Amino acid sequence: MMADFANDWYRAALLLSIPIVWCLVCLILSWASGWWVLADHYLASQAEVDLSASRTDRRKAYMRTGMIGPINYHSTLNFVAVPEGLRISVFFPFRLGHPPLFIPWDAFTNRREDNKLFSHRIKMSIGQPAITRVVFPGWVKYEMPPG
Repeated sequence: MMADFANDWYRAALLLSIPIVWCLVCLILSWASGWWVLADHYLASQAEVDLSASRTDRRKAYMRTGMIGPINYHSTLNFVAVPEGLRISVFFPFRLGHPPLFIPWDAFTNRREDNKLFSHRIKMSIGQPAITRVVFPGWVKYEMPPG
């Protein structure tokens, strides 16, 4: 009887710990990547989110891979490019600690292409002075104004 209670308690504790560990991992990744610092400077307002969603001159890309700081967000980044800038968000299950960002095009500095065998990417810094380095899909380069 006591062994059954211990097994039930162990199972319940294990099931409760999974979402707690998931939340901790998401928060640690957002801190390690520099997302929190970017959110201090480039947090997307609800008006910017609504505007970028309703515009016809936007380009959307969902569940794409990119790097922010040293963290590789593999197939979890969502991008919406509009003439004013780039909105970046994280796919829902990983969103904790990652509020949507809206980064104006002039905040991207030190742009350079980073082409690998089967991928076309662009490396940049965000902010002046640089807050963090990012690596985004190559199509972002074609949405940016020249300069």
